[in-house]
Amino acid sequence: MRTVWQRLLDRLAAGDGTLCADEVRRWDRVQWDKLFALGLLREIELAESVICDQCGDAHCAEIYWVTPGVKACFGCETEGVIDIEIDRLRQWRIDAGRVAGLVAASFELSSPVVVLVRERLWHIGRRRFGGRYRDVFFGIGAGMPVSDMSAAIRSSIGPGPALLLTVGCDGNPDGIPSGQHVLDLASLSRAEDGRVVVDLDYVEDRLTDSAPSSRKPVQSIPVPAGTSWRDVSIIVFDGMMQVTVRGKVQEIDFAEVGVDPQSQPIALLKLFAAARGTLPSDRISNTQDGSTPPKTRVRRLRTLLRSQIDIDGDPVTNHKKADTYSCAFEIRLADDDGYPTPAGASWIDFNVHERADGRLLVSTVEKQRGRGLTFDPTDDTVRAEVAETTREAIRTYSIDDIVPRSSSGKMTTEASALVALLRSGGRLQRAGDDMAVLSLARRLREWTGLAEDSLRFSESTSTWLASFSCSSGIAKKQRSGPNGNGEDVLA
Repeated sequence: MRTVWQRLLDRLAAGDGTLCADEVRRWDRVQWDKLFALGLLREIELAESVICDQCGDAHCAEIYWVTPGVKACFGCETEGVIDIEIDRLRQWRIDAGRVAGLVAASFELSSPVVVLVRERLWHIGRRRFGGRYRDVFFGIGAGMPVSDMSAAIRSSIGPGPALLLTVGCDGNPDGIPSGQHVLDLASLSRAEDGRVVVDLDYVEDRLTDSAPSSRKPVQSIPVPAGTSWRDVSIIVFDGMMQVTVRGKVQEIDFAEVGVDPQSQPIALLKLFAAARGTLPSDRISNTQDGSTPPKTRVRRLRTLLRSQIDIDGDPVTNHKKADTYSCAFEIRLADDDGYPTPAGASWIDFNVHERADGRLLVSTVEKQRGRGLTFDPTDDTVRAEVAETTREAIRTYSIDDIVPRSSSGKMTTEASALVALLRSGGRLQRAGDDMAVLSLARRLREWTGLAEDSLRFSESTSTWLASFSCSSGIAKKQRSGPNGNGEDVLA
């Protein structure tokens, strides 16, 4: 007999996450209450129909409200009008995201759960199985083939090893890369003692059996003669990096070449990628083990890069005067897509504020839709309506996150123009052909994905005007320029 936990997973696998009171009253009440306490179920609007249990025909009957929200009935051709208890109309929806979170907790994964495909696929963390680190995913197969999940996983982490836990699909289907393994969650999990438990020993055995007998030898990427680090571009994923040298793309899986993806050199590589290649020494010191000096961390990263890419010279240079380190190649994170601009947003929805500590608060107005029940007194009916609300989403960035520093570690003229714009409340007296402002406008469009102009030039006042709200918590001084016009001085 299947448990209530397995029944819930069956419903998710079938693509129907809604449960009605008539159905669940036949289930084990103790198991139901324990799963309800886990937050797996969200109560939704009352049912609008019910299966007749009076005439033996089991036909579907529409609900009529005698007193909205209080007393209801339905009609049966054989038995007539029949009153129905409100509790029989209750319904619940299984929270698939909560299932993903509970599965992540069973693996003791502390990373935040990330949605890859809405209501279908989640990245729940990373853990070592079968002698190697693997990214772990939870997927719901209803309406989405496992091959599509596999493609989404590869797009997220590259060709690295992955474990996909699904509802209703076991084994590696045709077309799934050898580094990805698919297991049926219902067959290896249970709910007990207020939590979800996954048979980790079984998972370990399955993945150990499928692991390669030996690690492939480490070979560096060959490059044409005369190639320098300036010819290299690297995109960093969680478990691998994609290296492009003079147009030729190759992939390096960290685990395959014997490098722990959680190691200090890889953490530093990802930090450089997040900063687009340039880091101050103090930011390097604050990552992972703070007792390791920045120069030691960089030296280890240099050794790793040289072992994988056959190029002479220094891949990471030190600018002592600026106290920064810069990659001699182009580098970014795989998911570096700029600001997550809400659908339908424009520049008028943006507000950028410079805090007193120099960090930037970027806020946008986001729309949310929700369902609710309303009572119409004109005809004594209860209707389900969709309401639209707005909320302000606030995210924190540094200037470097929006406008990266130069290879020498210095703030660019575009970044200085952004600071000046914020401290002047969105009005900047510059020439219409000022290259720093023009470059800043282009960077802001790229960062937000908005096509319209972020900055507009006023011919009448010779002033650049921001299309978004600008403010600063840092005091500014005024000085008189050579032409007698007031100009902001950055304090």
